[in-house]
Amino acid sequence: MKRRRDRDEQGVTIVLVGLLAVALLVISAFTIDLGQAYVSKRNLQKAADAGALAAAQELTQFQGTCNNVASNSTARTNAHVAADNHRQSNREDNYTASRELDFDVRCDPELRVLVVDYEVEGDTTSFFGPLAGGESTVTTDRRAQAIVDVAPGANEGMRPLALCSASFDPTYMERSGDFVRVHFPGAGRVPPAACGGSAPGNWWLIDCPGERTGAAGGPDGLPTQIREGCQDPVSVIPGQTDATTPGQLTVVLEEACPTAEQYSETCMSGNPGNISQGQNAEAWKDFIDSGETALFPVFCAPTSCDAVTLNGNGTNAVFPIYKLVSAVVCGFHYRNNASDKYDSTHENCAGNPYPASSDTSGNNYFVFKFSTFRSSSTNAETECALGAECDGGLRRTRLSE
Repeated sequence: MKRRRDRDEQGVTIVLVGLLAVALLVISAFTIDLGQAYVSKRNLQKAADAGALAAAQELTQFQGTCNNVASNSTARTNAHVAADNHRQSNREDNYTASRELDFDVRCDPELRVLVVDYEVEGDTTSFFGPLAGGESTVTTDRRAQAIVDVAPGANEGMRPLALCSASFDPTYMERSGDFVRVHFPGAGRVPPAACGGSAPGNWWLIDCPGERTGAAGGPDGLPTQIREGCQDPVSVIPGQTDATTPGQLTVVLEEACPTAEQYSETCMSGNPGNISQGQNAEAWKDFIDSGETALFPVFCAPTSCDAVTLNGNGTNAVFPIYKLVSAVVCGFHYRNNASDKYDSTHENCAGNPYPASSDTSGNNYFVFKFSTFRSSSTNAETECALGAECDGGLRRTRLSE
């Protein structure tokens, strides 16, 4: 009787151990599934975020209004390809294939932004599912949204040369495609009425935000800043959307800059240098050869404003930043000396219709090619719609959800 009881107890023990082993196996599989699902969902979200942001960054290369960019088939295709490539590179290395559920590019007119919507799904191997009679994979989906808008500022990259808004007025602008010739003070400025800005002793050269009167840059400061750009943040003056007339805009800009305090992001001071003096010409040649896109501050003049907002003279000149223009510099012409004129041979300036080297006039001008410049300097809401007059090509991309 005792041996039977022992055998019964042994059988019960075996059954209990077996049940416990199965339970432990199921719990282990479930735990592994939870960990897998968490990591998988996190990586799937990273893939969605990367795809949406890559698409938005691709769209910054296209100029125009929000609707023009959103309806541009080339822009949409390029953005879609960028999203797909980044989705795969952020997901497929360690997990089974992900798939796109939705991709869309649209405009939000209220926020003045271009929106990229991107939704993806992916499968994760399930260890618990088959043990419980379920599927061997678990499918999850994640979505992301990125936006493109006109950036109100940039952390760096501005060159110490101001432009006059009248140079972009269709009445005066010398433009061919994306190329524009902008005239500066001095002999032969064409047309004379293009910009009435007068700052005796100043050639529209400016100090970087962190210096005043050129002192911080040292003797080689200006050439270095031409080559490498200012290292301090700059931004346009806020509150311009509240100005509905040129007169109101003039007041907003001038009231924002009674002086140009050091490290001001919106009010620049005059630099005493001459656009062609010393090493400046060689510095511009070096920068032109690089083919880089840079930012240039613009001060307001008629017809955008009812008066020129450039005030003062020499080192005391004050330049309120009305907008920032991004462009490649393709040439310059100071006088009629061979050393004072230069044309770019960089591919970014191919097709330049304004060759300076063959110009025998005494005009002072730069040749720019409009481009776009991507910045992520601030989360401040933009006041400028894509393609509007205030849009100088400075772009910002960011995830919005």
